Amino acid sequence: MTRFFPMKLTARCALAGLALAGVLSASSAKADGTAFGVPLSPNAHLYSYFIINGMARGAFLLGQLHQKDMPTLIQMDEVTRKAVIHNLDSQTIRSDFKAEQILTRYLGLILK
Repeated sequence: MTRFFPMKLTARCALAGLALAGVLSASSAKADGTAFGVPLSPNAHLYSYFIINGMARGAFLLGQLHQKDMPTLIQMDEVTRKAVIHNLDSQTIRSDFKAEQILTRYLGLILK
């Protein structure tokens, strides 16, 4: 491990965040579930949640997030999880939009 490892990991997290934002914005591109002619998985928001949750854990372990940030992150994680589960149960345009908004806010807490 070099002293540049956290910087490289931060860049990777930022790239993953951008890719995730692309997935989230592409998922709202069309209401019929296709973006650019490719049908999206009905589990796309669940996959995004797992990725963002892993990013939060990694940021905490690397010291990018601190103990004082944890109550906010835990609360946002719970809200996000509930929204994603609700979206899996009833996938409507409204629940898709709400899940995307909450996932984006959760990602924003980690990348700030």
